[in-house]
Amino acid sequence: MMTSTFWTTIERTPGYATDTREWRSSLVDCWDVAQLYLSKISKFADHIECPWPGGENCPRRVVRHEDGSFRAVCSDPMRLCDPLDITRDEIHIRELDRRKLFADVAAALDLAMTAPPERQASLLHIGDHQLAAGRSFPVFAALSSPRAPLGKADLLELDRRKLPFILLVTSLRAIEQDVSSFLSARGGRVLTYAECLNFAAAPGKGFVPVASLANLFAAEISALTNADDSPEAPVMTLPVNARWSDLRFAFREQAVLNVSHRGQKPVRLEPDQIGMRDDRNGKPNRQWRLLLACAALDGALPRSFPVSTINGRRPASHILRILDEFKRGYDKQRQTLAVTLREKFGIEDDPFLVRDDCFEAQFLVDAQGLRQGQSDQRQRNFVDED
Repeated sequence: MMTSTFWTTIERTPGYATDTREWRSSLVDCWDVAQLYLSKISKFADHIECPWPGGENCPRRVVRHEDGSFRAVCSDPMRLCDPLDITRDEIHIRELDRRKLFADVAAALDLAMTAPPERQASLLHIGDHQLAAGRSFPVFAALSSPRAPLGKADLLELDRRKLPFILLVTSLRAIEQDVSSFLSARGGRVLTYAECLNFAAAPGKGFVPVASLANLFAAEISALTNADDSPEAPVMTLPVNARWSDLRFAFREQAVLNVSHRGQKPVRLEPDQIGMRDDRNGKPNRQWRLLLACAALDGALPRSFPVSTINGRRPASHILRILDEFKRGYDKQRQTLAVTLREKFGIEDDPFLVRDDCFEAQFLVDAQGLRQGQSDQRQRNFVDED
């Protein structure tokens, strides 16, 4: 079912709120679906629209009788409009539920939402369309009208992240004439909701895309997968919504790392596969050794040097000797490690978060293989607390 009537009605309704009777008369062809996005609020209309063109004393005012019935009565002395018996439901005010609307738009377009849409927002980021882990583009949604169209100044703060992006609008009349070219120069494209979405056929609810998303987003997908600047493929296949907390890093040997996603069969990685081999001597580089140190410290790294405590405890002397290797240029090495991990696993978030006196790995770390390989099984990574 086409949605053009729905968006046109939304666009021309001041404040996106009016009585049920008016909504229903405008949306007669799609009322069963449209009403899902029109929530009743605790207000009732005190006037009802008159037949066009009406008179100077229009619209008809709502009169409530003692028996609880309602009637719309013309206020003109000549009674230009006939009185109309109406129900309580007809004068109940319905307001556009933006949160539900944008959530269903995001679902139809397969957008990963970062936060629930704001109830009163007229322009917001409703999610990212993800092609693969670490590769996505943002989609923005606007509610505006020809009475107050969006201009360039309204769009300057869009968080585009230097990516292609899409702005959805109710119609091209709802933006100023130069907006499309302004956004195009910045890698953006303007689409109307009706160009992208239809109402789902009964008994379905919500929206469905008018075409395959591959066709609908062909320009943005092409821009992201351009052969000249496409990112290197991740070292393992992960779902588009993969998080660092889903991964488990397990060192089985000094130069062998097993990585698994949510308990699945682990992928065996060696330093050269993860971009952590020193090309000069073929040995693991400093990022690999820093990752080993992180594993030995149960997934933590110091905030800075000199190291006093990590997670509130002082590391054992042999760990301090290992960390001392990174004293020079530590900040750069830690940042390089984070960048390499993001690139190799295709997850945009930082793999380390600040926790008090340390950087805490967001992935699970298993260093049992390293510990079992130590000659002294009783050796501990931290000194006993007093």
